[in-house]
Amino acid sequence: TGASSRAVLVSSLAGAESVPTEARVTTVSFPDRHFIAGGCTIYNGTEVDDMLVRWSSQEEFTKFAPTATNTAGDQRLEVGTKIVAMVAAREETIISTDEAVYGMTFVGGDFVFSFRLLATDSGAAGLNTMISIDGDVYWIGKRNFFKYDGIVKEMPCPVQYYVFDRMQKNFIEKTTVGHNKAFKEVTWFYVSNDNPNGTVNPEPDSYVTYNYAEDAWTVGTMDRTVWSDSFGARKVPFAFDPDGYLYEHETGTSANGAAMNSYIEGSPREISADGETLYMVEQVIPDVTMTPNTTLSLYMNTRKFPNSTETTKGPFTITSSTEKVSTRAKGRQISMKFQSTGLDDDWTLGDFRVNSRQDGLR
Repeated sequence: TGASSRAVLVSSLAGAESVPTEARVTTVSFPDRHFIAGGCTIYNGTEVDDMLVRWSSQEEFTKFAPTATNTAGDQRLEVGTKIVAMVAAREETIISTDEAVYGMTFVGGDFVFSFRLLATDSGAAGLNTMISIDGDVYWIGKRNFFKYDGIVKEMPCPVQYYVFDRMQKNFIEKTTVGHNKAFKEVTWFYVSNDNPNGTVNPEPDSYVTYNYAEDAWTVGTMDRTVWSDSFGARKVPFAFDPDGYLYEHETGTSANGAAMNSYIEGSPREISADGETLYMVEQVIPDVTMTPNTTLSLYMNTRKFPNSTETTKGPFTITSSTEKVSTRAKGRQISMKFQSTGLDDDWTLGDFRVNSRQDGLR
């Protein structure tokens, strides 16, 4: 029958004082619980200041008018042209403009909050691109990735150029971030140059994922615009696609009853440490946990030279009883692809072993 109670403007509540009528972003500070608005209308005015931070009195989210007996106030930031994102972190609020990152810390007294410039040339890409996880903050910038754990750090990312070279920069602000705590993953969904809608108001179609437990990165394609991790009655993460369909992730082994084509492919790696010598890969020893009715296909891609044509060997079939896979794949570099296409396939990879011997060009 629809919602029985709709949201109302905070300014319409009884006793509301000088509540901003517009704001780019809002949050609630931890642990002091002030309602904070960034990029908002000025005190006792209608003009919007994109660099202005205003906060309510403590525990009174309708009281934004500063008085001698409350803790409401404001502060204008200096570096940048607009406030882009804001999240509550470990005992401080992290605020990103389009050029810099600030730390907002509750200190009490006449000043209420202190503001520290944490880093410049490190602004978040958009409103939903910054996330706080166990006190650490992760975000995607205009051309790189960042982490704050007391110090702002640019994160080394082996897929950085892949992501930003194929990203539609005009729609970078549509990038949205999600967290999958069960697998220690932070994922950013972004609009790529391969988007089926072209350049006419496209929505995110690709992703880049960072595993903060293993310090590993993965990329892929998936159209998601909103992501929420499991909480409360929700046992798994759930997300919406651009058409408004709600998906429950980490559920089942099929694509809504149809066979699911799933795969993971590693980046090319040198067979030897320096890549100076050709090697013949003669045997692969699987390390995989899989259900008895699962069939996994292994593809091996090798190159003799970095710019030479890639040679693909396979598919080689792996089942739950496979002890080794015999093959003859020659090259300096090798990458592996694991793929399944069944209805009930359920598998988890470990560390595969490769038996190889030094070989010549012939």
